[in-house]
Amino acid sequence: MFGYSPQGYEALSTNRQRLLDALNAVAITEVTVRYVGGGDEGDVSEVIVQPESSLPHLNTQRLVYCYARGEYREGACYYFLEDKEVLLDDALRDFVFTWVDSHHSGWEINEGGSGVMTIHVAEDDFLLEHSDYYTESLDFAYSL
Repeated sequence: MFGYSPQGYEALSTNRQRLLDALNAVAITEVTVRYVGGGDEGDVSEVIVQPESSLPHLNTQRLVYCYARGEYREGACYYFLEDKEVLLDDALRDFVFTWVDSHHSGWEINEGGSGVMTIHVAEDDFLLEHSDYYTESLDFAYSL
């Protein structure tokens, strides 16, 4: 994921509207995506939609999703955007990780982190709440 690149931010902006359109198309009014990670792994732990009866639409509704891609050639990285048709569930999962990576790159490494993305469709409101986990230490020195 290239959430920290200019193309990553452009993909987020593009996909925000595409997700709203897809959610509206299947009458989903709210989405909550929870994620957690640590020890170099992270994943979505829960996806909730309102109304609950719309949950099956996540695996049937498709949309054109914009991915930020990169490739290394001739000694430099080149970033570009690429559209691909995907399931709504896959788009939501990628969107939350691209968004969190744009602010907390490496959130899943070591102690990790967790968070919640909430989309209120009618209000056109996307909210990301994230927690970074870390180990704290207290140092002491004594001499006799």
